[in-house]
Amino acid sequence: MDNKKNKLLIYGAAGYTGEIIAARAKELNINFEIAGREPNKTRKLAEELAVDYHIFDVDSEYAWQKALQDKKVLVNAAGPFKFTAEQAMRACLRAGVHYLDISAELDTYRLAEALDGDAKAAGIQLISGAGLFVSYDALVVHLSKLVAEPEYLKIGFRHYGGFSKGSVLSSKHIADLGLLIRKNGHLIEDPDPDPKIFSFGSEEVECLPTPLGGIILSYKSTGIPNIEEFFSLKLPASELPDLTAENLPEGPTEEERALGRNGISAELTGKDGKIVKAYVDAPSGYDLTPLSVVAVAHRILNGDFKVGYQSPGSAYGEDIINDIPDTYLIDHDV
Repeated sequence: MDNKKNKLLIYGAAGYTGEIIAARAKELNINFEIAGREPNKTRKLAEELAVDYHIFDVDSEYAWQKALQDKKVLVNAAGPFKFTAEQAMRACLRAGVHYLDISAELDTYRLAEALDGDAKAAGIQLISGAGLFVSYDALVVHLSKLVAEPEYLKIGFRHYGGFSKGSVLSSKHIADLGLLIRKNGHLIEDPDPDPKIFSFGSEEVECLPTPLGGIILSYKSTGIPNIEEFFSLKLPASELPDLTAENLPEGPTEEERALGRNGISAELTGKDGKIVKAYVDAPSGYDLTPLSVVAVAHRILNGDFKVGYQSPGSAYGEDIINDIPDTYLIDHDV
């Protein structure tokens, strides 16, 4: 790895979440540039942030080479990741640049996993799912240390704040995979998809079976052989518009995001039957994701990384949650 490389590149920076990521990088005085496919929006954002910019399509190998030549880390914020992750990952492998994205698409996690050997050969860290799954994974790693042989994980995610247009587009690629769980180390269709009630501090919430990142990312971090995931949506005061409408807004406003919080609640059963529970209280989703991915990028820029395919937890354990502002891991009394 070239020690002269010290910059961050944010691809898809002019998108809804990308703009919040770029604002966070600016707030931390990180040395960064932005890139994207939309000329006018990218130029306008670069002027507002007073940073250099690149405009290119994700399929342009030459443009990637030029944009990454003095970079240490790439944050790919351009979804749906089905159409951008592989090109961006392979560009980072060629350039020797660490790769992060904020995908919630299971297939991008599988792709990153498959590129483990290439990432090791290139000397880079490759993490797909370095957004909200940073605190999610930290929670699972924390619980895994509290039992001798972690066996069964059930985890619920309470999302506040509606969805961005990009998330809606990505959600189809998640739904197409079906209701997956991990059983005895293998990914299978959930044979008995019943809802489950989780405790988020003072609030008990029914969550529905939904495949999230833990069945791949937290399995990488902990090796827990049985993982089931659940999801609950809590909307802001304004109604969520028709998710198929072409005029879907870019995402929740800053005011809407500030009105509620995300929660991640987990219970882990050890082989001996011991049960441990904890939850994460965090900012709403479209604040949590930028805070999280920039926290990971900041670690890498300061030389803290592990080469090869990693999950947030396998790279940084539970301590990374301390780098995410206004985010708290709280143990339950069982």
